[in-house]
Amino acid sequence: MAEPKFMIHQATHLFMTEPIYFQIVQMQGANVVWIGKQAGKMGDMAVAVPAFGSQNIPSATTVLGNDVKEYSRNIAPLKYGEQFFVSLDISGQDDMLNVFVEKKLNDMVKTVIA
Repeated sequence: MAEPKFMIHQATHLFMTEPIYFQIVQMQGANVVWIGKQAGKMGDMAVAVPAFGSQNIPSATTVLGNDVKEYSRNIAPLKYGEQFFVSLDISGQDDMLNVFVEKKLNDMVKTVIA
């Protein structure tokens, strides 16, 4: 039986002049991702699970909140074969910010999961 694993990974990256905070709580087979502009504020949450069985398409849905944007459900890096809970607190519809966040998160996940 494997030892329980529970690790916290944090990073801060500047988007233009604004800090964006990243946190991944890594558990066995599941990860909780929080990304925000203000430390400690949790927004809506989505969950994404990798495809299993004969399915080819991963599944994602809203867990908390009324209006989790489609972007929140799609940002979870499902190619790693693990479940991701994702909470984004990056208000606004800035496409450049969304691309920045997705790239930084993918880079972070690669180092955490690897």
